[in-house]
This record gives sequence, structure tokens and C-alpha cells, in this order.
Amino acid sequence: MKKLLLFLLLANTTTANAQEKNDTLTILKPQKVRIITGDSIQKIKVYGRENDSRYTYENTIQLVDSNYVSSVDINKDKWNFDFMRKHSKDTGYPLERNILHTYLGFGLCQGVGANYNGSISMGSSWEISWTIFDCEKFGYGKRSGYSYGFGLNWRNYRIDNRSRFVKLDDGKLTQQNLPEGYENDFSRIKVFSLNIPVMYRYRGDKVSFGLGPVFNFNTYASIKNRYRDADGKKHKELYKHIHQRPVTVDIMASVKFINWVGIYVKYSPMTLFSSTYGDDINFHPLSIGIIL
Repeated sequence: MKKLLLFLLLANTTTANAQEKNDTLTILKPQKVRIITGDSIQKIKVYGRENDSRYTYENTIQLVDSNYVSSVDINKDKWNFDFMRKHSKDTGYPLERNILHTYLGFGLCQGVGANYNGSISMGSSWEISWTIFDCEKFGYGKRSGYSYGFGLNWRNYRIDNRSRFVKLDDGKLTQQNLPEGYENDFSRIKVFSLNIPVMYRYRGDKVSFGLGPVFNFNTYASIKNRYRDADGKKHKELYKHIHQRPVTVDIMASVKFINWVGIYVKYSPMTLFSSTYGDDINFHPLSIGIIL
């Protein structure tokens, strides 16, 4: 019986884009096709077609006394009982999506509102992030959704000019100039964090947007300096336990193109260091980069 119904259904419809003779309908590049088969009824539902993501088509064939009855709905606003709930007006598309991503981010960093002379060099300060998983959820027929995930982040902030970051004996962080005749190689702050992003998502046909907080659990941070003295001798300094805040929050905005590559901006309204120890060099982290 099921094979007979499917045969009659296929005899009544084909695949294209316009109404033709003999009630033949062709739908090019459907985005989803659903076939529901019962003992005496069979339905075929098509969501989306070429250049029209809102298009819907439904054909029902019912076997009655060895004859069949066919009914067709196109772009009709109605209750759809695929999931026993009402879909968005006149579509049922975009499709429901629960998808797991992993992606990499590469960016440049800056310290905004720094409490020291000089500035973080954005050209040589960088950020690498790996979102191990990011779970996106969109309801059936909904453009808006949300996502949550977990990842790792490495940030590296370098300072310009002939000064360096140091940690004093009492634990406080400050900036010091190199003596005359000394040549600075670099002075940097490194921060390693565990990240939990929680984002509002909006999906278009080819572009998607995201906005929300990223919770950073800053598990490690250090200061490293390299310089040469007046005699050309190399020196290296490394300071650990530099009193970074254990938890900070970034506000992140992102734009993604065709679910492949994107750009992002992150800014933290919180300073990076504890005000007790790091007020002399504190700043608000800012980063701009790409997502792959």
C-alpha cells in the first residue's frame, strides 16, 4: 500500500520552479523535503526552493475506495503538526538546527585606558583562541537562536617604547624605564584563560550575527622581559603570579559569512588585574580578529 501511494504521489508531482501544463509542478533546489506515509495517506512537504527560502509546498494523497484524492497547499499559513506546534507564519523555514561547532580565532589585542606611559602595541600583541565546542540552537522556522560553548584563549600584550613591566617585592605591578644605554627587546604580559561564550544568534541566508558575554577564567598570567645592557649582554626576566583577576567578562560581537569565516570584536568592561596590585598598569582588554 505504501509503495502504491508513493507511486501515485510521484506521478502527480515532479521537481521544478513554475506551474506547467497537466498540473505538473517543478521545484528547483528544495532545501528540505519531508515524506510522511500512513496506511491510507501519504504527504510530501517541501520547504524552500531556489531563490525563495520562504516557499512551502504540501501535497496529500489519500486512498479512498481504491481511488486516490489529492490536495495541494502552497505558501499557506496554517498549523503544521510535524512537531505538534505552530510554525512561523507562511514558512516553516528556516529549519530547526542543533549543531555543534569547533573553530579557531586569531586576533590583535589592545589595552584600552591603560594606567601607564606608552601603550600596548596592537601590531605585535595577539590573541589565539580555540573554541572546542560551540552548540548553536535555532527553533523550527526561527531566525533567532542562541549558542553556548567552551574554549581556550591565549593573549599576549606587548608594550611600546623603552619601558618594561615589573613585579615589585611587595607583589605590586608597575612600569619601569630601562637605564640609559639599554636596548629593549620586548616586554609582554601573557594571559591564559578558559572561556565560556553565551551568545544570542541571528541567522540570515548567507550571513549570521552573534552578540553576548564571554566568561574568562584566567588560570595563568605572567610578565616576561628581554633586553640588552650597555655592553650588549642579554637579560631575561620572568614574573609569575601577577594577580590577574580570576574571572573577567568580555562583550563579544561577531559576523559570520556563509557559515565559514567571520570577524569578531571583544571588549571587557573589567580591568585585567586586581586593583590592589595592578592599578599602576591596569587596562581594559580589547581584541579584533577573524574566526575560522
